[in-house]
Amino acid sequence: MDILCDTSSIMMLIRIAPDMFLDSKYQCVTMNLMRHEIFRNPKFKKKYPWRNDFKAKIQSLPSSATDNDEVNRYFEVINLLIRNITINVKTGRPFDLSYVDQMFLACALTKGYRVSTGDESLTLFALQEFSDKFHGNISPLEITNRWLREGLIEWNDQVHGYVDDWKINNEHPQPPKQIGQFKKLTGRSYPGS
Repeated sequence: MDILCDTSSIMMLIRIAPDMFLDSKYQCVTMNLMRHEIFRNPKFKKKYPWRNDFKAKIQSLPSSATDNDEVNRYFEVINLLIRNITINVKTGRPFDLSYVDQMFLACALTKGYRVSTGDESLTLFALQEFSDKFHGNISPLEITNRWLREGLIEWNDQVHGYVDDWKINNEHPQPPKQIGQFKKLTGRSYPGS
């Protein structure tokens, strides 16, 4: 299962598979914190004017899955590490994770979810501090490729237009390996490649 913990991942994928949070075959979940951010932050209203069309489709995990003793224990450890200025061994700078990032990571570690985020700092922190428990990061294009391989989505001009929007909106770059897979699966070039 994958937990989508940044708005761009959700916005990149929801038009491709509108039922991604409603049907477990898509293997995607998110937290209420992210849902609130999508619909309450004014910058997303401008960037994604169509987002309200999917309001009923963006269902989050129940609070019992995200507010329990195990998640809270992970959060406390993560928060303590951040407050005690844990240094990123790759950059030599302190990690700086927001409350929301810390909650997502706590939930992902508790449930064994991979995360989908463009925030490299979150991924590096998880790899550095929780390498034995962290299941990794998955890009939105890797999720799309999985859906294509499993026959969960059909690729057509309209859907390809959504991927064009990823590039137009300057979303996080996708991994070269996944771009190659995308071309093999769809017969189309990834925008900008």
